[in-house]
Amino acid sequence: MLLVSLIPAIVNRSYDVNLPWNLDFLLTFWLALSIAGEVRFYDSIWWWDDFLHFGGTAILVYLAFILVYALNFTKKIRLSIPFIGFFTFIFGVAFGAIWEIAEFYVWKLTGTDTLAMGIPPDFQMGFLDTFSDLKFDVFGSALIAFLGMQYVANQRHIKLRKWMHPFVKIFDKKIQKAKSKTKEKIVEEKMRFKNKFRKPRKK
Repeated sequence: MLLVSLIPAIVNRSYDVNLPWNLDFLLTFWLALSIAGEVRFYDSIWWWDDFLHFGGTAILVYLAFILVYALNFTKKIRLSIPFIGFFTFIFGVAFGAIWEIAEFYVWKLTGTDTLAMGIPPDFQMGFLDTFSDLKFDVFGSALIAFLGMQYVANQRHIKLRKWMHPFVKIFDKKIQKAKSKTKEKIVEEKMRFKNKFRKPRKK
């Protein structure tokens, strides 16, 4: 969760790109809800775990859809919109499955869950919990992939360009080269300005 919350800062530092505020907000909001669940809500609210799996997977699929579409938008890859939607759906489902496998082995090593230890009668409850998590991962992935395809299909090119602009800046080498040249020019101008007003040293 901490690594996911650092994505906007890493992107900004590496590419000088500010991610859309709504994506930054969703990542932070999901992190806050996850921490709240660990503190209290997992035990007191029965649907909290399902809600987090649905929302967390949806946010990651949303990010994956944008990144793959940005690659397609900048012509780094050539994919149809349905295939982009299918890829992001599979990405979300695969992420959910990997998460559940990781949970299983963490619990097995720590001995903190009956599913991992295979102890009846709670074994069936643990199995149903895992199935429920995967089910909501699938629902979240399918929903975002579908909405992403619909949005791209129905929006004008100008709006799509505005939506893609931060991510295009990441993948477009021409923009990166132009940025580096601009920075070099700024440094050169600063040095010229300093040298212009610098007093000559006395011999």
